[in-house]
Formats: sequence, C-alpha cells, structure tokens
Amino acid sequence: MRNYAIGVGKTAERVGEGRPLGQVADDELGEALEALSDSTAVNTWNARRAAVLSWLAWCAERGFDGPEVPAWAKRLTPPDSETPARSNMAIDRLIARREVHLREKCFYRMLYETVARAEEILLLNIEDLDFAGRRALVKARGAQSRPAAAARPAPCWTSTPRCTERAQAGICTSSGTPV
Repeated sequence: MRNYAIGVGKTAERVGEGRPLGQVADDELGEALEALSDSTAVNTWNARRAAVLSWLAWCAERGFDGPEVPAWAKRLTPPDSETPARSNMAIDRLIARREVHLREKCFYRMLYETVARAEEILLLNIEDLDFAGRRALVKARGAQSRPAAAARPAPCWTSTPRCTERAQAGICTSSGTPV
C-alpha cells in the first residue's frame, strides 16, 4: 500500500496534482515516471511503475479518461543477487565433514532444503519434527504457524537416537544439551 501511495503520489506531483487526468499525455506520464527512476533502485522503479499502471487501470474501469504508460517506460530487469547459490554437492561436502557437529549439519541441510527462514529453523524444537512426513511446524512472522517441508532426504531428519535424544530447546540454540 505504501509503494502504491508513493508511486502514484510522486507521479502526480511531477505531472501536476490539480490537473485533470484526461489532460495528461502518455509521453508526459512516461517522462514523469522516468524522472522518478533516476534516483531509485530497479525494484523500486518496477513497484512504482506497477502502482501507476494499477491506478490507471482502476480509473479506466470506472470510466475515467486518462493516459497510458508508454511502451518505452518498460519494466526493468532486476539485477542478479550477489549472494551465490550453493550447489547440492557443496552442501553435501560441508555436511560430510567430520569436524562439523550434527547440530550444524542439520541446520545447514534444513536451511537449504526448506522454505523456512534462518530464525524459524533456529527456534525449531526436536519435538516439533514429523520424521515420517519430513515436516516441522515452525513459528512464522506474526506468530502464525506453518509447516516447513524438506525437498529431498536430510540425513539428520531420521529417527536415530542421537537426533531425537534432545527433546528440549531449539535445534541450534546454546541452551539445553547439544546434539
């Protein structure tokens, strides 16, 4: 909602707030959007452009005449993330190392094979794991619980005594007995 208000508001400032929508030309709207893109990141530009498009579509649905975003004011391709993705082989090599403790192995595997955030995995308790279904109930942001499911077999998600003997505290917290 905030991006919507900012995108439409700043564009309106550029073309003139008190002007009737029907008097704004397509190219004028495109120039206003382009002027906003000079000082913003690619994702911000795309969000603001989408907000203006959405607002113009809303106006058109209600019968108001107005400009269209010109074709040359295109959606920009966001840059690739600078965070490198690790291959499954690299994760397997890390987990196979003897000096890495089981707790960390389980943590790495769960991070790379689930859609859970790191803080959700860190707060996970052993008793919350469903070994048969390869799932766990995690506490998501906003105190909503949702399942975190693994994509492929994780060696620490078995019912071995070593993994299940730790019944209190989170998997990767320093409190409680380490695995």
